Amino acid sequence: MIGDVILSTGAIAEIVRRHPGAKVTVVCSPGTAILFRHMPAETEIIPLVKQKRGGHWLALWRTLRRRRWARIHDFRDSVAGRFLNGPRVIPRRAGGGGVHKVVEASSILGDGPALPPVLWLANAAEGLPASVTKAKRLLVLGPGATRAGKAWPVERFAELAARLTAKGGLLEGAVVVPTGGPMDRAAADAIGAGVPAARFIDLTGADLLTTAALMARADLFVGNDSGMMHLAAASGAPTLGLFGPTDERLYGPWGARAAAVRAPGVSVVFGKTSKTVSRTETQMGALTVDEVVAAAGRLIGAVDEV
Repeated sequence: MIGDVILSTGAIAEIVRRHPGAKVTVVCSPGTAILFRHMPAETEIIPLVKQKRGGHWLALWRTLRRRRWARIHDFRDSVAGRFLNGPRVIPRRAGGGGVHKVVEASSILGDGPALPPVLWLANAAEGLPASVTKAKRLLVLGPGATRAGKAWPVERFAELAARLTAKGGLLEGAVVVPTGGPMDRAAADAIGAGVPAARFIDLTGADLLTTAALMARADLFVGNDSGMMHLAAASGAPTLGLFGPTDERLYGPWGARAAAVRAPGVSVVFGKTSKTVSRTETQMGALTVDEVVAAAGRLIGAVDEV
């Protein structure tokens, strides 16, 4: 998942820093491979395409079984990692103790500080449209989610964008930019219907590096518990994550410029399980636009004080 990869990048950056000149192999999902394109090491990237009945692990083992590794950092405690040649380390699992995934990922290097996510952007900003780079203020949104239960209703994103950017709003006159994958374009259209066309740019479907470069320029990002939320926080954007059936203690946006707001009254079993998250219906209906506007104001105020 995009978010899990991003939350591990701080530890990966530290591994690379500790071993200058070492050749590094990164095994990750195809969608996240681009995040390692500019990592400061001689890097081989192996996109792992999921197959039925765990066939992707067998395929990976067949690809790598004849190699000998100085160290295997197995963030997933994967099946294939257990059978590769070389000393293997894994993170300490957080269990039900409410330990954030950044802390868990950092534990792969032993006892030490939490290692905040890192993005290697290089010249990614060159892919941004001129309408973005010339905008004085940017409101970036992440209306997508891996499951319907985590998704705040899109009509509320539309109302939020209109209110924040209207005259007298927190981000008066800002350009509104939805982000996410191609599957989020319908949500982007709904958001765009509520703001002037001259102040709307749909960036859904852009690659992760271009999207991160956009977020690094944002005055505010608001989005569901998703990879886009973690990408925004890692970029340094003021990031407000919207939570309901998932646990912000484990997956909240990381950093001093980030905050989470929870839908009141949502029944959640705190932990890593996704069994409480609906595949078909939102569980975020109790979170009002007023509450999100207020949370955004608190976040921006805290960032300005810093």
